[in-house]
Amino acid sequence: MKIFNMAFRNMKSNFKNYWAYFLSCSFSVFVIYLFMSIVFNKNIQANLGGVKKFIILFNLGATMIVVFSAFFIWYSNSFFIKSRKKEFATYMLLGMSSKQVSRLNFLENAIIMVLAFVTGIVFGLMFTKLFIMLLYFMIKVTSEVSFEYNLKAIKLTSEIFAGIFLLIAIHGAILIRNSSLINLFNASKKVERGVKVSLLTVVLGVASIVCLGYGYYLAAIKMPNDFFKVPIVIALVVIGIVLFFTSTTSFVIHINKKNEKKLYKGTRLISVSQLYYRYRGNIGALSIIAITTTVALCALITCIGSYSRCEKNSRYMRPFSVEYFNTKAADKTFEDILKKHSKTEIKSKDEIKILNLTGVEPNLKQDGKFYVINESAFNAINAHQNNERRAKLNSSQDCYFVEVQNFVSGAKVINKEIKIKLKGKEYNMKITGSDFKPFIALDHFDETVVVKDSVFNELIKNSSKGSVINIKACVIKDDLSSKDFSYDLINKMPKDSRVVTFYDHYADGLKLLGMMAFIGLFIGALFIMATGSIIYFKLNMEAREDKSKYKTLMKIGVSKKEIKKSVSKELMILFGEPLLIAVISACPAAYALGKMLLLDVMKSYVYIVIVYTVIYLLYYFVTLNSYIKTIEE
Repeated sequence: MKIFNMAFRNMKSNFKNYWAYFLSCSFSVFVIYLFMSIVFNKNIQANLGGVKKFIILFNLGATMIVVFSAFFIWYSNSFFIKSRKKEFATYMLLGMSSKQVSRLNFLENAIIMVLAFVTGIVFGLMFTKLFIMLLYFMIKVTSEVSFEYNLKAIKLTSEIFAGIFLLIAIHGAILIRNSSLINLFNASKKVERGVKVSLLTVVLGVASIVCLGYGYYLAAIKMPNDFFKVPIVIALVVIGIVLFFTSTTSFVIHINKKNEKKLYKGTRLISVSQLYYRYRGNIGALSIIAITTTVALCALITCIGSYSRCEKNSRYMRPFSVEYFNTKAADKTFEDILKKHSKTEIKSKDEIKILNLTGVEPNLKQDGKFYVINESAFNAINAHQNNERRAKLNSSQDCYFVEVQNFVSGAKVINKEIKIKLKGKEYNMKITGSDFKPFIALDHFDETVVVKDSVFNELIKNSSKGSVINIKACVIKDDLSSKDFSYDLINKMPKDSRVVTFYDHYADGLKLLGMMAFIGLFIGALFIMATGSIIYFKLNMEAREDKSKYKTLMKIGVSKKEIKKSVSKELMILFGEPLLIAVISACPAAYALGKMLLLDVMKSYVYIVIVYTVIYLLYYFVTLNSYIKTIEE
């Protein structure tokens, strides 16, 4: 009981050093409980309908949060023990055994974890309904959400955090029991070693710039056309970031310390000297924060960017509102369903006749299957889809080539020749225009050659009946409101019609991308809270070690205002550098992802960077205020 009271008093008196850690742990509990509540919620499973399998995304998101939370708590606990070794040594000097000190540390961790768990669960119970409503809003599902508590979610969350706590408790006990009294005292004696600079540092610094520069170049220019460059880009950027923090920044700090003309101006001597001796011990943490923040930014940009472009992506995949292979049974069923939905207004109809023929591919120079369509039909289809694309063929030898998306620019096939083979005869066509946007649903689409009407009529006369494909397609006015009509078509049309609708693809895509965006928001929030908290309590602990230095400075005449200015510069670099490197590294990655996924994600990039910067600034000012208070005590 005495040890418990002692642990409780320690936590109470030093809570300002632990609040960020406590906050991040509580948020981890809250998010895991929220995700598990969604997984076990039968109402959500029913509303997901045909894409119920995507509930696995929440399991994946929860797993990522558990892994990151475990790493964060492990790292934090190791740092806390290291920073308190002198305190533990004092307890042992006063008569406590290493077993009792381990028990004290165990109880302090238990108090934090229990409080964090209770806080996270309480907030989970309070706000789960609100966030499920937000999820429904994002995936455009209209359903009532009732308040409920989920015992399965609470049980699983408690088991996960009990496992994490057990690991850190064992780890903490091992660290304390394996340290002798003299080692515990000596551990608190900080050996101040400045950044180490040599010729190798310069070489590695240059290598970091080369790795980052070449990685950014590959990401922005090469990666969109070659997916296999992704592992190379990741390796170059990670190596570049690590070398940048270990060598480039160290060299810049060293140069600033050697620049005596500027060194003695104002408080520059204090801030530069502090960085010179402080930076070396923070290299590992700053590198990890920069890398994880880059990953978090890229994930968020992809999730939010994809969600914001869901409608446009669906219209690319299925440019018609409804499309099916033409049969008498399919036509009759379609008309019957249309009569049933009297509010559904058909804006345009197209009866599309396509030839499925053999030809020689212009790039690979090998035989393959092609669709062939006439110019007037192709242009009419584009007009009905409000698409400005038109085929303008001047002679019977000209053609327009619609490629399958393969990350190869359409300009590369311009003026090349494509051969169409039919009953032993070859038609040599010159490609005068090209793109890779499907004009029918991608489900039915293949590479297409657009030819003059006269050439098409000749081809259709000489082709067999089996090579002719008849497709009926229509554009519905306000097809975003065609949910019931679309579902009736999917469920009642004959299977051989292979009917597809825009709304069906849009609804499924919205659910998938909405879930990804929802998960991404919480994972991103957890990342930034954890990384901000790591910097906060690391610098706050270091402030306690620096109290004597600043006390000496104040005795020799340095004002509190000057000390605050010096500390603010030091902390701005330690907070700002990882964020700046992450923002720069995420930019070419976002550009490449946008091109590969046919998305315009740069707006999402700007908004997410602004939000991240604002949150980091909040952590910066809180840390600065806490740092100043600590050294002034």
